[in-house]
Amino acid sequence: MKYYLSIIIIILNFSCKTDKNNSVEKSAEFDSQKTKALITQILEDESKNYLSSTCISEKARANSHPMVADFDNYIKKLLKIKNENHYETQKKRYIKFKITSDLVPNKNILTEKQFNDFERKSKNGKFSFWDWLETNCTNGYCSISKPIFNEAYNLAYVQIGTVCGGLCGFGEERIYELVNKKWIKKQSLGSWVS
Repeated sequence: MKYYLSIIIIILNFSCKTDKNNSVEKSAEFDSQKTKALITQILEDESKNYLSSTCISEKARANSHPMVADFDNYIKKLLKIKNENHYETQKKRYIKFKITSDLVPNKNILTEKQFNDFERKSKNGKFSFWDWLETNCTNGYCSISKPIFNEAYNLAYVQIGTVCGGLCGFGEERIYELVNKKWIKKQSLGSWVS
């Protein structure tokens, strides 16, 4: 009897772990779908404004973080996030996020490696990033952060921006709300211009 009970416990334990792994996988897939839908819509809505450039940075670069003492509490309050695990997962995805060609098929992606190469070349004085940018990218380069979603995935925080030259750029942080299956800009929290 003990032998059968041990086997049942092992099977149940394995089943629970498999369900948990499937749940995390499904959650990541769901988050990815929502991220793609919102970013695609923002790119379409802003194609003649903030995000009109032909180039986009792989990582969010042309964004200005809000001047708040505690970014985590700021976001949780804005999005009314109560579940700490949900927020921590969103934060990790936000930090790791990179723009890919399937998200922005009509823009040239400037990778982190390229930015590191530009910086290295600029230090030797024989390369001007701004000259390169003017030649290779119409209207500078734009940037968009990964949305941070609330638990219901009906509110999202996003940062967008454009760098068009050494002292030329603008951006905004926004809250979007999902209304009738469409993301609507609910609030502009702050903007920057240089």
